[in-house]
Amino acid sequence: MRETTTRTASSTEEQAPRRGGTLTLVGAGDVDYLDPALAYHTATRGIVRGYTRQLVGYVASRNRAEAGKIVADLATEVPTVANGRISTDGTQYRFTLAEDLRWNTPWGIRPLVAGDVVRGIKRLAHPLASSPGLAYYLSTIDGMTEFRDAMADAPRDTIAETMEHTEIRGVRVRGDREIWFATRYPTSDFLNMLALPFATPAPVEYLDFVPGSQEFNRVLASNGPYQVVNYVPGERIVLERNPAWEPKSDSLRAAYVDSIVVREGMSERAAHDLVATGAADMLWDIQPLTEELPPLLHGDDPRLEVCSAGLFSPYLVINFASPVMAGREVRVALQYAVDKAAVSRVWGGPRLNDIADQILPPLCTAHREFRPYGTEGGRGDPELAGKLLADAGYPDGLTLRLVFRDRDIHPETAEVVKAALARAGIRVELVGVSINELFSDYFSTSVTQKSWDIALTGWEPDWYGNNARTYLQPLFDSRGVVEHGDWGSNFGRYRSAKVNELLGAALTSADEARAGELFRRMEAEVLHDAAVVPILFAHQYWFHATTVRNWLPYPVLNGDPTNLWLDGK
Repeated sequence: MRETTTRTASSTEEQAPRRGGTLTLVGAGDVDYLDPALAYHTATRGIVRGYTRQLVGYVASRNRAEAGKIVADLATEVPTVANGRISTDGTQYRFTLAEDLRWNTPWGIRPLVAGDVVRGIKRLAHPLASSPGLAYYLSTIDGMTEFRDAMADAPRDTIAETMEHTEIRGVRVRGDREIWFATRYPTSDFLNMLALPFATPAPVEYLDFVPGSQEFNRVLASNGPYQVVNYVPGERIVLERNPAWEPKSDSLRAAYVDSIVVREGMSERAAHDLVATGAADMLWDIQPLTEELPPLLHGDDPRLEVCSAGLFSPYLVINFASPVMAGREVRVALQYAVDKAAVSRVWGGPRLNDIADQILPPLCTAHREFRPYGTEGGRGDPELAGKLLADAGYPDGLTLRLVFRDRDIHPETAEVVKAALARAGIRVELVGVSINELFSDYFSTSVTQKSWDIALTGWEPDWYGNNARTYLQPLFDSRGVVEHGDWGSNFGRYRSAKVNELLGAALTSADEARAGELFRRMEAEVLHDAAVVPILFAHQYWFHATTVRNWLPYPVLNGDPTNLWLDGK
């Protein structure tokens, strides 16, 4: 029997849900990718939830603990040891697909089958565009690394055929509805990985296209309640109802609105004013203007949604490929040079963020307070920073190139960081770029990567609770990375044998408490190396019109568009 799920709504919602209408979101930028194997940005996740489904998923809720529980999505039930779908040694998982699951593809409507699930996992290791979440699956699924290596050696003109006919040892199917996974070791968070959009099934035709390419976007298929019917990069995205979706098969997405429209390329002021006047329903990829926050907060305006999210944001990435950053004294000097309190004010003050002196936030079950470079009030210690620079051979200071996003509050954040570093004799050249340029031209592992020394960015956990892995593995894992290889989300190209050893031990620990201890030791080692400069643990906050009802932040932090409805539209 298929599991059922209760949708949790805000306690302020008293009206019955209303179906119909068009949800209009407005913002400045674009998706990183529509391809679920590559899509990673916060705003993109909301759109992806509309046209993709996974074996298991999360309930939309205001309660983070409730939303963090794994529930069935495409599968009939969540595997457990008790129901016999997880082996007693914790390394075998068995799923059965629910009935009435269908694809809507450019090649027609057809059933979603077990082979599509396997193919979705395979695409994560595509040699021309691997998934930013690939490290999760390489480190857990038996045979995934060998599959990745086999694909890397495949001639380009045979990639589709090789991918389709090369097996992953730890992923098997029987018929059209049964799938088995085998993990390399007991993995307490493996189901969380299968709930990520990365693990979306894939129709066979996807193999004929480079993941995330413009050609791929034109053949994007849907197994969720909506389908992408129009995408003009930088201008708009339009989703409409998917006729192949069977509501009875989907307990996670109510799909109240008829369509979802994202209007892109707007200034922050224009987008904010459209939502404030009700001409648009929600902000999409930007947050409320800093100058608008005080009245919104003072009046407890219900249009402003503030949610704890465990965001490690912003933080400074240190580029280990930059010669000037090779000395630890320089990196430690940066820890003391940054005025975190000043950044906090830019980001809305203590109601909207907390000073961060470590990587794992309080919302992570492995968190324990740790402040190796803590200063009074988070204001920094420029005198100590200057002394460290002098000891490192820079008595007259040095010049660093800081890259940052050129939208929203990021330019002001960069200016505040520049001013703080100047106190310690660090001159900063500011380089503002789009979010896509930041990741493709600066954080990219290509040998043509543009030069930079430090960068402002942020990190959002991929799931909640037992989620130390989601911070420490993507950002600091260098196991298996070869010269000019793919560093994934390890943007600073940080490498440490000791960190890798601790990470490996934590990931293979069957005991969550022991894993937490190992993750903390890894965090301490990363901070000892001053690999990043923690600045804030930001809360998530978004702005929507009064017409929006049932705005639920988890698991989609800018509001789950598949479960809200519109009043009076």
